[in-house]
Amino acid sequence: MQQQFPLHFEKVNSKKVSDFILEQLEEAIILKELMSEEQLPTERELASIFNASRLAVREALGQLEEKGLIEKRVGAKGGTFVLPVTMNSHLRTRNEIMRDWDRMLKLFEFRLLIEPEAACLAAKRITAEEMEQLQGYLDLSAAEDCPRELFRALDVKFHLTIAKASGNLHFEKAVRSIRTQINPALDLMPYDQTIRLVNNENHKVLLSAIKERDHEWSRELMRQHIAKSADAIYARAFTES
Repeated sequence: MQQQFPLHFEKVNSKKVSDFILEQLEEAIILKELMSEEQLPTERELASIFNASRLAVREALGQLEEKGLIEKRVGAKGGTFVLPVTMNSHLRTRNEIMRDWDRMLKLFEFRLLIEPEAACLAAKRITAEEMEQLQGYLDLSAAEDCPRELFRALDVKFHLTIAKASGNLHFEKAVRSIRTQINPALDLMPYDQTIRLVNNENHKVLLSAIKERDHEWSRELMRQHIAKSADAIYARAFTES
């Protein structure tokens, strides 16, 4: 039987080189892999890294600057620097989250499937080095003077490391994609000592389950943790003044 056309093919996307550069740099900033106040390489160096023209790099940097993610500074200590993502989180208003809630809800449905299973696999496959990394993130976030931007960065690193510890690249890529999309909403969440302590305790219990190789409990703890996160974003957007 001959296949009837058209099938559901995606149309050709004439994406510019600068868009590819923008996406990679933006992801690195949102996932806190490029930290606040970190200086980016020069345009010439970035062009070499991406194997692209300086014009394409300049266009990408211009868009990052418009989004409030980087800042160009002049003078003896000038250059292009990463800004704290949370500093401009007010640009993403509650109304924006409300308008985008259907997509956000589907993303959390996907997250509830992916991250608990990643935690389950991590409990079976995690290495001693990865456990040490997770403990290090917990120790840093336990400090009373842990600033908001560092706290958010450590939270992301904790979850990404668990995904990597699953030993499955597909899970790792999925969690990176999920966190890139939900981090702007998470960066809107309030931050104080109580929130820091509660989040740290949740991570501590989860890490204990992973260290004990209790994969079922690790899965359930991650599921509970993610569900609470979704509820917090919903409350922030729809119920808080």
